[in-house]
Amino acid sequence: MNNAEGFANRSDHFLLTRMWSGVAGRIKTCLTCVFVCLCLSGLAACVPIPAEDPNLAVAQATVETEEEKALPPGIVPLEQGGGAGRSPETEGVEADPDGSVEPAILTIKRPRANIRSGPSIDFQVVSRAVEGDTFTTTGRTDGGWWRICCIDGEDDTEVEAPQTAWISQIVVTPDENAETLPPLIPLFPEDLAASWNVQYECGSRRCAVNECAAVSRTEIHSNRDLRWLEINRIVTWEEACGEDSTWPHQIDRLEGTERYPNSTGLFFFNYWLGPRPGIANALFHLDTGEEIEVWCSDEQEAEVAEESGWTTVYIGLTCHDVRTGMLVSMQYTKRWFFTGEFEGDRYDRAYFGDFEIYKVKLDQTNALLAIVNARAAE
Repeated sequence: MNNAEGFANRSDHFLLTRMWSGVAGRIKTCLTCVFVCLCLSGLAACVPIPAEDPNLAVAQATVETEEEKALPPGIVPLEQGGGAGRSPETEGVEADPDGSVEPAILTIKRPRANIRSGPSIDFQVVSRAVEGDTFTTTGRTDGGWWRICCIDGEDDTEVEAPQTAWISQIVVTPDENAETLPPLIPLFPEDLAASWNVQYECGSRRCAVNECAAVSRTEIHSNRDLRWLEINRIVTWEEACGEDSTWPHQIDRLEGTERYPNSTGLFFFNYWLGPRPGIANALFHLDTGEEIEVWCSDEQEAEVAEESGWTTVYIGLTCHDVRTGMLVSMQYTKRWFFTGEFEGDRYDRAYFGDFEIYKVKLDQTNALLAIVNARAAE
């Protein structure tokens, strides 16, 4: 789902001067670049409405060619898909804070105990406990570390949410429920691989291209971090269609969540939500014939204020695998609205009929998804 920023004839309100000012630090700078690029265009690119467009007659807000209410590609609601079936069983359980696994209680048996951000002494100490303190846990790694919920970090403020953390088995006494808990296993393999097909359509006479296609794929960037799996999502566009780009992500190895979720405020940039993002309400059909249980969001909307009175509005749906929370499909529409005066006339969120449609569909992955008919592809 990525943007090609290289098309010609962009208007001034999309200049890089929208970049946040005064943001320090490598990570924040990276996120700023992501935000700016997303504001520049959607997945591919087209020519935004020129500044002189208010001189045109205002078009109807609903354009017949727009697929406003269409489902994302490959998606069938459960009532049309013949039921969800059963997902394949695994030998363990993904680290899941939603309470779906019967919890056990851990009691601290040492005078003092360190609580860490990950399942190893190599992880940072985020809090401390004393003898008699109790914590809820949903499982233990093969290495003997219990995942606990929830603690307040030493530097937390009242407005910050409590966090999950890890504690060694040598400093706790588990209750009888602990024996029934399955071992915690990573949601994604160390060599996580996935690719998505991207389709772009432009409904404007100003489009540099009317249709465009790309492939977005993952590539492992670094395996050195014990907690975060660092990957790049590389977007390659068809020849003369768009500019290739690379997007960095950091995913928690056990929990499957992104390190900086929703950092841009734009729903279509959320590729990994973590386990059980919602109750399964649809099936996703892979080209191999397999069906995946997915949760599709309600209609989502995001706005970005641009320069010279323009506002970019994104409306669409995203669908995620219910086991891992990984994006499998999405579709959204992008439009521009103008508020201000032009040649003596006043406009209030005027829409002139220009739009873009973006469709993203999972092609293949080595992640274990919530497949309900694994034999269909055999």
